[in-house]
Amino acid sequence: MDKQKILFISDMNPLGSGYKTIVTELGNGLVSLGYKVICLGLGYNGTEHWNKFTLIPTRNIQEIEVMAGNLKNLKEIELAIIALDIPMQEKLLPLFKKMKIKTIVITPLESGPLCFTWSYALSLANKVFFISQLGADEAQKVGLDAEHLHIGVDSVSWRLRTTDEYNKGREMMNIPPDTFVVLTVADNQERKNLSKSFEIVGKLKKEKEIKVKYILVSREFSPIGWKLRDLAMRYGIASELMLFERGLDFKKLYALYAVSDAYLSTSKAEGLGLPVLEAMACGIPVVATNTGALTEVLADGRGFLMKTEYTFCDPWGNADRNIPSADSGVNFLDWIWFYKGGKEVTAVSDARMYIETLTWDIPIKQLDEAMEKLNESEI
Repeated sequence: MDKQKILFISDMNPLGSGYKTIVTELGNGLVSLGYKVICLGLGYNGTEHWNKFTLIPTRNIQEIEVMAGNLKNLKEIELAIIALDIPMQEKLLPLFKKMKIKTIVITPLESGPLCFTWSYALSLANKVFFISQLGADEAQKVGLDAEHLHIGVDSVSWRLRTTDEYNKGREMMNIPPDTFVVLTVADNQERKNLSKSFEIVGKLKKEKEIKVKYILVSREFSPIGWKLRDLAMRYGIASELMLFERGLDFKKLYALYAVSDAYLSTSKAEGLGLPVLEAMACGIPVVATNTGALTEVLADGRGFLMKTEYTFCDPWGNADRNIPSADSGVNFLDWIWFYKGGKEVTAVSDARMYIETLTWDIPIKQLDEAMEKLNESEI
C-alpha cells in the first residue's frame, strides 16, 4: 500500500523546544518509512536545516489554514498531524474538520485532571496521542479515547558522560573540585517555577554550607518570566549563578550536562520534561517536583521526587499545579553531594537503563499503525 502524504504542524523554533525535538525525530522517521512529509513550522524562520522532510515557515493559525487548504487542493496532503498544546488544538481541529482533512493529535497534559472542555476539543481529532501515560489515563477518565505516544531519546548522542569529560570540563569552566554544580534547563516562564529553584540553591549554600554553582540555561529576557539576575541576588547566589541563553548548539549544551553533579526541576507541572530525560541519559541524578509526567519518568527509584508543599487549581485547563518543598529539594541535593561517586546513588544506573528503552522506532511505529488504520476509514 502506498504511504500517505502527511502534513505536520508544530513549533519548530530554531532556538529549540520540546516540540521541535519530537517532530524532527518523528518526521524523519516517517520519511524513512516512505511517507511524504511537509511541516508547517511555527517559529521557524527559514534557516538551513538537514531534515528529510520539507519545512515551511509559518507565523499563525490563519497561515496554517490557508496553506493546508492549498496543499489539500493540490493533493499534496492526505492527513495532518498536529503537535501542539491543547489550546492551539482547540483552534485548529475545527478548521481541519471543516476542510475534511483527517487529523492526529500529539499533545502533552502537564497535570491532571483533563477538563471536559479540552476533552471535547480533542474529540474532533481522528486519533489522539498524549506524550505521557498520565495524559492517556486522564483522557480515559473523561471518556476520551487516547493513547500514550512513547517519546524516544537519542541515547547515543546523549551518552553517559565520562569522568574525563566531567573533570576537564570543570577545569575549563574554572569550577573547583569541591564545588557542587546544579543544572537546570528550562524556559523562563511561570510553569517552570524558577524562583523555587533559586530558593533551593540559596538554602543549599546557606544552610548546608556547600560551595555551589548553579548553571541555568534559559531565556534571560522573557517578557513573561523572572528578572533572573535580580532573583539570584534575592536568594544570595548572584556569584554562584552561571546563566546561559537557550539555543546553545548540542556540543556546548552537552558540556554543561557533563560537568554537573545534579539536575534540578521545580516545574509546577510537566507534560514530559525532555531535559530531565537528557540528564538521566548523561548519568546525572535528577531532583524534581512530584508532578505531571515527572512522576512516571522518575518512578521506581530513577530519581528523587520532592515532597509537595501544596497544590492549587490553575487557570490553564483547570489542572492541578504542585509546589515542591524547598527543604525537600535541599535535602535531596545534600544527600547526592554527600554520596558523590558512591554506589548509593543507584538512581543514575537505573535511569540510564530506562532511557535506553526509549527508542524512537517505538513512537514512529505507533504513528505508522495509526495512519494505516485511518487510511482505511472514513473522515
